[in-house]
Amino acid sequence: MSYKRLNEINLSSKSVLLRLDLNTPIENGLVANNERIVRSLPTINYIIEAGARLIVMSHLGRPEENNLFQEEFSLSPVVKELENLLNKKIPLYSLDEFEDLSQIPELSVVENTRFRIGEKTNDTDLSKRLAKLADLFVMDAFATSHRAHASTTGVITFSVDACAGLLLDEEINALSKVKEDSKNSVAILGGAKISTKLSLINSLSNSMDKVILGGGIANTLIAAKGYDVGKSLIEESMLSEAEELLDNPKIIIPHSVIVSDSSDKPGRVTSIDSIDNNEAIFDLAPQSLTAIEPILMDAGTILWNGPLGFFEKENFDKGTMHIAKMIAASKGFSVAGGGDTISAAEKAGVLDRLDYVSTAGGAFLEFMEGNKLPAIEALENKVN
Repeated sequence: MSYKRLNEINLSSKSVLLRLDLNTPIENGLVANNERIVRSLPTINYIIEAGARLIVMSHLGRPEENNLFQEEFSLSPVVKELENLLNKKIPLYSLDEFEDLSQIPELSVVENTRFRIGEKTNDTDLSKRLAKLADLFVMDAFATSHRAHASTTGVITFSVDACAGLLLDEEINALSKVKEDSKNSVAILGGAKISTKLSLINSLSNSMDKVILGGGIANTLIAAKGYDVGKSLIEESMLSEAEELLDNPKIIIPHSVIVSDSSDKPGRVTSIDSIDNNEAIFDLAPQSLTAIEPILMDAGTILWNGPLGFFEKENFDKGTMHIAKMIAASKGFSVAGGGDTISAAEKAGVLDRLDYVSTAGGAFLEFMEGNKLPAIEALENKVN
């Protein structure tokens, strides 16, 4: 993609405004999972070591946009975690406080971008205020690049100079590799709703060789095939769209599943044409996994998004765990994305054996669908 990259710019003595995605879970005033912070460290360290003064900004949660401080959504716990990781004291300022500083510190953080009125509407005045904070704007929050907000998109338009950070560039390179390398390419899509991933399924079935479906998505296709799925999670309103997908030879659904009349009880293995009306599908059966295994072992690239069963329950996590281990064992280049997917890979003990793990959810899906991401488009426009 034709945007400017961080390593193309001389940062010495410059001030840099860095947009990160530090939207981490906070419990009892502490960061509960620092994965997104840790993934941002290479860009932070690169800028500091290059001799620039760094201003970090991010959103956290969904506060009310009212220009007021809201303690529940303050970046204070994130700053404390950053201080521990970098072994540095880091001041945290409101936007107004930062604008009043006579001298920019070596490293500082500006409070939650979503406190500001105009952030989510990509307000021009707010975008200009942010752009004036530094000599260079660096966009490194791929996970928010699908949102046209003032701190992700508008600021690029009005900045003197703008470029992609290391993580954002890494994400795009990994996802582009999956999209462009179509030899023996396989997508594995799970999750509850087909409606949220219909465009993605259609897009991937055009660009990839096989699309394996599981979870509630597959349940809806099984129902569209005319089988009684009992009390299984399906989307009745999407049955006609699901029926159209069944005509695509690239799309694979399970033919053997694990069902039960309660998620708290053990399941039984059955074919999709023998589900009782008081039962629900909760997982893939071993026979379905056996059919999938050679496809994954022969894959050149693998994209994984979403669990393939009720993996939160130990009695129904075997299908997703087995799929995760097969992906890790495959010689194909593997990319996983989405919060539940990462949780499943962690549970299976294979997170560090996947070739790339995306920090993004919505942006990940939008990019793979082939949609334009506003922040990336703004970066490209900056050099054209």
